[in-house]
Amino acid sequence: MISKSFNKNILKEKIGLAGCGNMGLPMLNSMLSKNIDAKGYDIKRKTSLLSLGKDFVSSKKKFLDDRNIIISVVRDALDTAELCQGNNGLFEQQSSKVLIIASTLSPKFVMGLKSKAPKNITIIDAPMSGATIAANEARLTFMVGCEKVFFNYIEPLLGLMGTRINHIGNYGSGMMVKVLNNFIAASSVVSVRHVLHQAQKFELDIDALFQTIDTSSGQTWFGTNRADIEWFKENFENDNTMGILKKDVEAYVDSFENESDLDNFVSGELSASIIKAINNMPVTK
Repeated sequence: MISKSFNKNILKEKIGLAGCGNMGLPMLNSMLSKNIDAKGYDIKRKTSLLSLGKDFVSSKKKFLDDRNIIISVVRDALDTAELCQGNNGLFEQQSSKVLIIASTLSPKFVMGLKSKAPKNITIIDAPMSGATIAANEARLTFMVGCEKVFFNYIEPLLGLMGTRINHIGNYGSGMMVKVLNNFIAASSVVSVRHVLHQAQKFELDIDALFQTIDTSSGQTWFGTNRADIEWFKENFENDNTMGILKKDVEAYVDSFENESDLDNFVSGELSASIIKAINNMPVTK
């Protein structure tokens, strides 16, 4: 059960968002625009965060001390572990807190994190999907793993940032659906970018190519929304969106518990090929 110390209406609680990057910052702004008592925190001091003024807290300890509901949109497992188990981390807090993990992480990692959490910390996995454009327009999709009573409590909050709030099942199930979803997404990203590269080599009309694909069996989210995806033409770098896409495929692979699973073509050889293709993403004009 949610601690009695929490407000029965989550929208009246003190909300914190950790990880004010391309996804986290517009999520925070969506809450602030609805007059929610929300503050942001990020490991890095970014120029883009200066506009937040008093709504940004640079100290992790002060941020965690002051906020009761923490939405984590940090980049990866290392940053999540630092937020929770690092110096002055969430797991050192003595009062009751709710952690909503909205990052894409290995399901195995989030299960392990929950096993290490003190009893006063409730963890819910609620990874989101939709890219930056959906975050800016508050129409993300959330995949939530938790008991129904917890879902009913957090749904109004997630509804400020998304239009599809899906209760998948118990803890960990939301993250499993997310890595499966992102495996499909990564496959389509690699396919679209390599098809585009080949089309340019053959000097095809790119607009005509996509107008045809968009109404044919090769239609994909990545290809159809190319004009609105700011990272559509990115090459691979560890700290850009293509780097995050690679991290997500690695989270998918990490979710398999034994070597026999990794011998499977999809979780083994195909996953390795997708990672290799992301690493060697062709230059797009």
